[in-house]
Amino acid sequence: MPQRNQDDRSKKIVFVSNCLLNANNKVLEFARYPGMFTQVVQTLDKYGIGLIQMPCPEVLHMGNQRWWHSRNLYDNAGFRRLCRTLAEQMADYMENYAIVGYDVVAVLVCDGSPTCGVSVHSHYENGGGHPAEPERSLREGPGVYTQELLSAVEARGLAMPTVYGLKMDDRDKTNQQILDEFDAFIRERLS
Repeated sequence: MPQRNQDDRSKKIVFVSNCLLNANNKVLEFARYPGMFTQVVQTLDKYGIGLIQMPCPEVLHMGNQRWWHSRNLYDNAGFRRLCRTLAEQMADYMENYAIVGYDVVAVLVCDGSPTCGVSVHSHYENGGGHPAEPERSLREGPGVYTQELLSAVEARGLAMPTVYGLKMDDRDKTNQQILDEFDAFIRERLS
């Protein structure tokens, strides 16, 4: 007979970048799927992992009709304050989960994003002034939001979650290759 107050929950959670569950929030020309990256959800479900959809600071700051931006354009006091506020809310969830012994398996972000990248973020050489065709490059380091989220977790003394960046901006990779790499990452994290 099951113990009272016990159920089938796995107590495992992944925090997921907003646009992975809602492509409508991606800047134009960057969506690789029509609505959500369904296979990401299926992968998490296969391993019994719940998810939290993180908010999109870019949409909240500039809306859905925004131009392409890069970390160097977003890296300013006002946008950082917005990211910090949103990151603190996610850290609240992580702290609450830690209190009851749940496992934050990972934070899933989009590498190459100016806000949600982890190992690389976008950078525009010709930012500022009159709009021009962007000269975009990728630079090492986290995006603005990811950096604020990791700072919020560290400031609370919480266990630092592993942050995994889906290579969504790598046009040489297919969605299936991206998913296969993600599945391997999740399998390794759970072993």
